[in-house]
Amino acid sequence: MAAVGTLLSEFRKRKRLSQLDLSLMADVSCRHISFIETGRSQPSRGMLLRLAEVLNLPHKDSNLLLHCAGFAAAYSDLDLESEELANIRAALQMMLENHEPYPALVMDGNYNLLMANGSQQRLLAMIASPPVQQPLNMLEAAFRDDLFKPLIANWDEVASHLLRRLRRQLLAYDTEAHKQLFDHLLELGAPEDWQTPTDNSNDGPVLTIDIKLGGLQLSLFTTVSQFGTALDIGMEEILIESYFPANDQTRDFFHSALN
Repeated sequence: MAAVGTLLSEFRKRKRLSQLDLSLMADVSCRHISFIETGRSQPSRGMLLRLAEVLNLPHKDSNLLLHCAGFAAAYSDLDLESEELANIRAALQMMLENHEPYPALVMDGNYNLLMANGSQQRLLAMIASPPVQQPLNMLEAAFRDDLFKPLIANWDEVASHLLRRLRRQLLAYDTEAHKQLFDHLLELGAPEDWQTPTDNSNDGPVLTIDIKLGGLQLSLFTTVSQFGTALDIGMEEILIESYFPANDQTRDFFHSALN
């Protein structure tokens, strides 16, 4: 296990901050930051929590920083199915049901499907035959020839956007799980020149996902929500993705054919 000073230095450099930058942001002397990183000073629990907050560390990394200094974790890491999170599951279920007749789903921080409303489940059953095996990683499914890739009419654009979004997460947090997923998606096959966003004047205000379904082409856009006050590692990482129709044909489909 790395010393707390070594780990703090690693987190700081990952954010591209100097010791002076961090000291000014945390209202701590630059000398004290230096002493912590070199092991000449043992930081208090409160100091580490302050520095973790300033560095905008995920709860998981904040706990690791505390653990390296010999302190107890500040944030829990509960399973979504645990009794302690029963109210959270109920809230998520309410959000999913209230979004009917449009699809909505819940994913963990690595984009694995955890929950889905009825519309999402029926849509998955229609576009994936035979039914997909669980657990389903939604990003991987979008890149696989035997799952969603052939059904996405604008796959190059959508896949490029997903890769750039995941790369931004890697640059910000550098987690091993995200790195493995990113490398796996590239192995499955990335669009040419995916690093460069398209500059299409015909595009609307948001990127749509255009799904070919029989003789129809559905056009959807999404929003992604997270818990703003999470004090649990898993809850902090949970993603709630809601789909909305981008045209009248798609709206009519979800109000009739899928119900």
